[in-house]
Amino acid sequence: LEDRVSLAELRGFTQAQMQELAEVGYTKLKYGRLDEAQQIYQALVVLDHRNPYFHAVMGAIHHKQNKPVEAIMEYTRSIQLDRKEVASFVNRGEIFLRKKNFRRAAEDFRQAILLDPTGRDLWANRSRSLVIALKRQLDARQARVSRRKK
Repeated sequence: LEDRVSLAELRGFTQAQMQELAEVGYTKLKYGRLDEAQQIYQALVVLDHRNPYFHAVMGAIHHKQNKPVEAIMEYTRSIQLDRKEVASFVNRGEIFLRKKNFRRAAEDFRQAILLDPTGRDLWANRSRSLVIALKRQLDARQARVSRRKK
């Protein structure tokens, strides 16, 4: 039953009410009121555990709070619920990149890019930029190593 019906549905919350609450929470996030945004989105995740957007925003909140493990968990849940959640792939990839897990970062960036073959999605374009920057950094590092060996 838990995967078929959300607590919001059982309690009679409308989509409009959930959307309104999400907008309030996002405004809090946007203005740096992370604890308040977290409280709102934690409630939203409990009310509708199947909503990938709620998990993606919880990931963003944790990301801003410098809680990478929690952020990765939320971004991963968002992706599990919606395999086309480009922003979650990019954000999770950025965390992997910061943690020097280049393989996992590359996988997430690749997936984000593949989801946007037309190059119109801003998140996928961010992923493209990060891949280019990463390649330049790795090429420069390789050049330094090669010079030292000579």
